[in-house]
Amino acid sequence: MAHARSPASGSPGATKPPAAKSATLAGDEAPMLSYGTVYRASPLERIAMIRRGIPASEVKRIFADLPIGQGAGLKALNLSTATVNKKARQGDTLSPDESERIVGFARLVGQLEAMIQDSGDPANFDARAWMARWLTEPLPAFGGARPADMMDTMEGQGLVSAALSLMQSGAYA
Repeated sequence: MAHARSPASGSPGATKPPAAKSATLAGDEAPMLSYGTVYRASPLERIAMIRRGIPASEVKRIFADLPIGQGAGLKALNLSTATVNKKARQGDTLSPDESERIVGFARLVGQLEAMIQDSGDPANFDARAWMARWLTEPLPAFGGARPADMMDTMEGQGLVSAALSLMQSGAYA
C-alpha cells in the first residue's frame, strides 16, 4: 500500500500554503492523503487541507484501502455515500465541514500507525485491520458506545484519539 504521499489539495491548480508538503501522482492528478502525513502535519497545515476540501475520489480511496469499508466508514463520519459518489464522479471536493471529518479520521489512522511504529515490531501487525475492528467494539470508557459512534464530530474524534493514547501508555484497559 502506498501511503507515502501527502495531503490532498482541492484541485490540481490550487495554491498551497508555504508549509504544506505534497507529492503528486502521475501527471496533473491531485495529491493523495497520507495518514502519517496528516497525523504529523501542524494544525495550520490540517486547517489548510480542510479549507481546500478533500477530493471525493480520495475519500473513496481511503475507505477502499481500509477494512472498515466505504459504507460503514462514511456512515461513521455522517457522510452521505450518494453525495461522496456523485462528487467523485464530478471530480469535486467535499465541503470544509465534510473534509474536516475525513482529515480527522485520517489523523487517527496515522496516530495508530505511529503508535505501532513506536511500540515494537510493526511488520506482523495490520494497524488498519485492528483499527477497523476496534472502531466497532463497544468501549466502557465511552459508556458502551463504539469508537465509530464518536467519529462524526471533532469532539468525538478527540475522545477516540485520547483513548488510543491511553492504550499506548498502558493506562487504558
